[in-house]
Amino acid sequence: MGSRAGQERIVAKRGVPIQGGALHAVDTLERISDAVISFNREWRFTYLNARAEQLLRRSRTDLIGHSVWKEFPEALGTLFEQEYHRALARQVSVSFEAFYVPLETWFDVRAYPSPQGLTVFFRDISDRKHAEQALHESEQFLRSTLDSLSTHIAILDGRGIILAVNAAWRRFARENGCVEEPGPCGVGADYLGVTDAAQGRFSTEAPSVSAGIRDILAGRTEQFLLEYPCHEPEGRRRWFLMRATRFAGPGPLRVVVAHEDITGRREAVEALWRLAREEAAREEAEAARERMNAVLERITDGFAAFDREGRFTYVNRHAEAHFGRLREALLGRRLPEVFSGPQGLAMEALLLRATEAHVPVEEDQPSAMEDRWLRVVAYPSPEGFSVYFRDVTEQRRAELWSRFLSEMGAASSGSLDWREVSRAVVKLTVPTLADGCALITLGSACGEEAVTDVAAVTPELEDALRAVFKPGSTDVLGQTVEQALHSKAAVLLPGPSQGDRTVSSAVAVPLIIQERSMGVLVLVSGRAGPRYGTESVAMVRELARRAALALENARLYRTARLAVTARDETLGIVSHDLRAPLNTISLLCSGAERHLSRGDGGHGVEEALRKIHAVVGDMDRLIDDLLEVARVESGHARLDLEPLDVSALLTQVQGLNEPLVADKGLRLEVSLAPDLPRVRADQARVLRVFQNLVGNAIKFTPPEGRIVLGAERREGQVCFSVVDTGPGIDEQSLPHVFDRFWQAVHARKAGAGLGLAIVKGVVEAHGGRIWVESEPGHGAAFFFTLPGVPGPRGFTPGAA
Repeated sequence: MGSRAGQERIVAKRGVPIQGGALHAVDTLERISDAVISFNREWRFTYLNARAEQLLRRSRTDLIGHSVWKEFPEALGTLFEQEYHRALARQVSVSFEAFYVPLETWFDVRAYPSPQGLTVFFRDISDRKHAEQALHESEQFLRSTLDSLSTHIAILDGRGIILAVNAAWRRFARENGCVEEPGPCGVGADYLGVTDAAQGRFSTEAPSVSAGIRDILAGRTEQFLLEYPCHEPEGRRRWFLMRATRFAGPGPLRVVVAHEDITGRREAVEALWRLAREEAAREEAEAARERMNAVLERITDGFAAFDREGRFTYVNRHAEAHFGRLREALLGRRLPEVFSGPQGLAMEALLLRATEAHVPVEEDQPSAMEDRWLRVVAYPSPEGFSVYFRDVTEQRRAELWSRFLSEMGAASSGSLDWREVSRAVVKLTVPTLADGCALITLGSACGEEAVTDVAAVTPELEDALRAVFKPGSTDVLGQTVEQALHSKAAVLLPGPSQGDRTVSSAVAVPLIIQERSMGVLVLVSGRAGPRYGTESVAMVRELARRAALALENARLYRTARLAVTARDETLGIVSHDLRAPLNTISLLCSGAERHLSRGDGGHGVEEALRKIHAVVGDMDRLIDDLLEVARVESGHARLDLEPLDVSALLTQVQGLNEPLVADKGLRLEVSLAPDLPRVRADQARVLRVFQNLVGNAIKFTPPEGRIVLGAERREGQVCFSVVDTGPGIDEQSLPHVFDRFWQAVHARKAGAGLGLAIVKGVVEAHGGRIWVESEPGHGAAFFFTLPGVPGPRGFTPGAA
């Protein structure tokens, strides 16, 4: 439909004469990058260009001549509808940005009215919106990352003014007396000015720092490095590595200044150099080596030294652990001889870069130990290399965990449907935190059926997990889940799952909200060695806590929606059932007034008052029914329990209903099993149960029909029944007969529809249960149970 002929057909279809200028305008609109649509004053599409078809994902033939609000009903009530109506009503141009949910797209919209209708230009700006959101999240992540580092970091602008500092910088400033804000080293301070003005015995490096930063600001260099001593008041000297770097990226000029405490590594390097210089004198060299070894063995980080040919000359005990080799297996050998895999290649490349740059070079590298990471720094020297490395696994894990929780929070808050929340959790968890994940929700906790959502890195692992969590599975992983649910505590599975080698380790954590279990979260690893240990439990427990909160929010949202629906239904039905008698009372009062105005206040007024009294009685009974339903459903119904004789109880029910039965031409019979025990019940409430059930049977049973009241013993209880020969209840209605107001909606002859709801509540308050059986055309049978009374005159345990 983008061709000239297609345009002519569309214009002709609308009954508009085809003019050369009009077709030229249409051609122009077809070629612009913006989407264009037009509506007439009845909101029907009169034109769409090709770009509009693409963005709306609908063809012109489907839309031209149709109402926009019928074709896109989701737009009703949104900013699109509000602004379009405002533009057309006020004849003003409008522009706005809005997100259209069905298309999952952000639009930049400009609408121009005319006497004939409205023309709208719009474009897809989703990429820009996503970029803005990503930039915000990136800034938050960068700030969190910087604050987690022990290095003192500040960010300068193009004039040398401090724009931001991390937590380590602020802490160091406070420890050194810089408590004022901005202070000489806080945000807003002139870092270059402070450096230029530095004086005293410990400020000899200040001119070099000032010159190095100015070289970066002028673009003469990208980085400046300086190692300098810091003399503390008690006389101890600490060493710092200052690294000033031009920030490589778009936007205004920024310089990152980092001061890292390198006292430990400096002492180690100095000790190594001292050993090399003293090698000529054997005794002196041995003493120096011992001193050096003592220093290097005391530091908590790994340290290794290499000669100019790249052979190991020293390895401390922490380096042994990270290399996964004893020092005897390393000394005198080169890296490629010991490590043939990625670890050796990565470290050898790092040493090569340090040699070429003649400056310290650092990099994060994987350790030989499973799931561990090292920050490796290589220092070149004329004698060879010194390599210092620190375990940064927890730091990287914290960064990963922070990013994961942020993504999970955004995903779970994007929906209030508990199924979508559950699926989002398992999909985000794999493969970031686990090779496989299962989230099992209990049906009673979420108000829905019990469901297991599963995700895994491979289809084989996913199938294995689904098989484990099927009913009747005896796998040890399934038993782990049961144990977590039962104990409400995290449970580790350190070894492979029985009968399935795809799972090497697992951890199961229950989803707990206010001491209530909502389900369980299971993370599994398919690696060769154990992955989950006691250190993983806290992380998974936090994930489970957030998942439980998200599921609880979804459950509360669903409960609130159901409560609002029930409230609206109750108000509507009750107002209808009360309005009818109120209208009757109003009419009767008007009639009585007319009688009194004519002086005829005798029989007419008395009859009106009698009817008013009867109507008020009906209203009072409706209110009593409403209060009774509220009491039984809230569990506040008070029962006056006493032993009742079943035969006497049914005889009393029969006597109360004989006049009504006779008036309608029905038979009311009693059928009792022999040796019935007494029941413990509230007589008044049980009579009300029978009156409601028998009343319904009388109402729906045709003349010459039969109603039978029955009772028999069932396992320590007495089962009562009310059976009629009426028309019965259809299969679709059976599940709803005990719902509040259900009869009022579905039955023509019924009243407020509270009777059976009250019956159900009273029976369950006694500890019994009630049900109905019916086949259309063959009557209805209502059954309910009441507890029997143990003892000589009541129920005897073990009796059939």
